[in-house]
Amino acid sequence: MHCAQRSETRSLISPCARPTSRSPQAIRYPGLRIYGCREYCLGVSKSLQVTPSEQIEQVFAGPDHEVGLGEAALVLARLEYPDLDVQAHLDQFALFASEVETKLPDNYEPNRIISALNSYLFENLGFRGNQDDYYNPRNSFLNDVLERRTGIPITLSIVYLEIARRLGLPFYGVGLPGHFIIKYDDNRRAIYLDPFHAGRVVEAEDCRQLVRDITGPEFVLTEQHFRAVDNRSIVLRMLSNLRSIYLQTRQYRKVIGVLDMVLNLAPAVAEDYKQRARLHHELGQSKPAIKDLETYLSIRPDASDEAQVREWITRMRRGQAALN
Repeated sequence: MHCAQRSETRSLISPCARPTSRSPQAIRYPGLRIYGCREYCLGVSKSLQVTPSEQIEQVFAGPDHEVGLGEAALVLARLEYPDLDVQAHLDQFALFASEVETKLPDNYEPNRIISALNSYLFENLGFRGNQDDYYNPRNSFLNDVLERRTGIPITLSIVYLEIARRLGLPFYGVGLPGHFIIKYDDNRRAIYLDPFHAGRVVEAEDCRQLVRDITGPEFVLTEQHFRAVDNRSIVLRMLSNLRSIYLQTRQYRKVIGVLDMVLNLAPAVAEDYKQRARLHHELGQSKPAIKDLETYLSIRPDASDEAQVREWITRMRRGQAALN
């Protein structure tokens, strides 16, 4: 699709996977500025010594454009699979990138690049949108998506983006309401793709119709909706999906794990502290609940429910005193 939207100029980052015999130290592709690989994963033994919340904070410790989106998504999957071998799955991405590199055209032509990537991902590897079982929680965990070759729009987009990132190709996430897509943007042209539907090229009007089908006819897409979103925003969107999944199934400890991550990435959202306090209270954990409610009031000292929250804190403190 030929669109007028332009993303900000972004420096192409290096593939960030542990070099193996099948993962070259530097992937070179004609016409692109590629930097050498560097090992960035924490490693299995070390990563399992920290909580997923601590690990996601470490992943985002540097500039957003240097974050390995595949690694971040796999750290999220540790909420469901605490012993997940993150590095093993990152090595799988390295293999994908090295294999598809051999299929890329010699000239830097966007449509041929897209065709090669689509053919490899959706025909050779068999990735597909899970339309028959869309709400299966496994569609949200990147390790499951890699193993089952099926997922929802955002996780399939991450597979595409992670491989493209390792090749230094200018693909970015686009967070349309209700449906995540990606775009190729080399600052000369923008081409939008839908990984949930085998990487098909979508025009602006296709995107508008897609969103109308999901949100209703009154919703209007603006240029802002077509802009590239950063890695932190993509991960927060994934966490929002996981929060809904775990709330629906009343897995409150896992919701707390999700909120721990959310508050490490976006610490100033008062309502998230209050929600985590409710969950701690539901699980009989008064001390962290009180701490979260106090943080909530410190962020929103003029909250409309200030009196009720302070009364709630007082009741919990009385309950703690009675136990002592």
